[in-house]
Amino acid sequence: MTRPISFDQASLSLLDAAIDPSQWGKAMDTVAEYAGATGAVLLQIRGRGPGTPHSASLQEGLDVYFRDEWHLRDERERGVPHLRSKGIFVDQDFVTPHELDSLDYYNGFLRKFDMRWSAGIGFANDDDEWCLVVQRGERKGFFDTTAQADLVRFGPYLNRAAQLARHLSYANATGMLDAFEALGCASFLLDHAGRVIRHNAPAERLLGDGLVLSGGRLRCTRAGDSLALGQLTAALNHSARATAVDMPVVVVERLAKRPLVIQGIALAGLASAVFSPATSILLVSDTDLRPAPTPIQVTQKIFGLTAMEATLLSRLEQEIPLPAAAEAIGISFETARSHLKRIFSKTGTSRQADLLMLLRRVHRTSL
Repeated sequence: MTRPISFDQASLSLLDAAIDPSQWGKAMDTVAEYAGATGAVLLQIRGRGPGTPHSASLQEGLDVYFRDEWHLRDERERGVPHLRSKGIFVDQDFVTPHELDSLDYYNGFLRKFDMRWSAGIGFANDDDEWCLVVQRGERKGFFDTTAQADLVRFGPYLNRAAQLARHLSYANATGMLDAFEALGCASFLLDHAGRVIRHNAPAERLLGDGLVLSGGRLRCTRAGDSLALGQLTAALNHSARATAVDMPVVVVERLAKRPLVIQGIALAGLASAVFSPATSILLVSDTDLRPAPTPIQVTQKIFGLTAMEATLLSRLEQEIPLPAAAEAIGISFETARSHLKRIFSKTGTSRQADLLMLLRRVHRTSL
């Protein structure tokens, strides 16, 4: 015989999920089993959207909840004042028996998925309000005062789990920013509303140089580029985090400089855990910054180049045109062309573009 779930097991499962986000579904099942319920789900009070943790038993009902926009006309919003005043709401707090029998929300939606009765336990996560909604069907019946007094005990554990998950996910996300900084890549960390909540030092250096950060919003100096950036951030927030989505690339034009190129990545794993303030990262490449050339001694050794050939190749790698490179090292253009032909022969390339691609591979392996 299976032993019943204890309150300690159910409450601690929430803390386990805060540390390991893959355990949230299991935690919802554990809480539901403890409460004798059909299932459980975490929902935001405002700005609800799909993808929050829930019992597998509620999957079909939640698909319909969001697909048919029941979340925009959820009758249980009338219970929010009760949630804030006493930490829990149940249907009896705000719905009359007549409404329970007549409202389409209860009879056309909840009853169909064995979710007729609800209890919501409230908790907060900084600026966000959440509730753990436990659902029962007709057979189990409504949550009486004894059940409510028992369920409201989950409140402190939910608060602790939310704060722990938030801190761990934020630390993971900012760690990614630090890693990009070590690579010299400018990065901006965005929240679910597309606001910048942190950026690294290379990103700071670009502010005022094609990009403007004001009131937490990243904009471009050109209106058209700002519009494209807004479309990118909207696409990042709209995409499912676990799904690979082709994101648009934004090119930011600058006066008398080469453009910036902005790409976005939606966070996944611990960095995007359910209570994380961060949802995505913008990566900014400054095409005006030429990469450091491969050391001359390296190209000499690998390809058997002469000192003059390696010097010329170093200038070309910095995207300096051949005539200017020849002038810089004190040789004629024709002599430079001759050296370049020998470089092609020694490196097994026939075009300058292929030569530069080869050098990029060599440069990465020599770092």
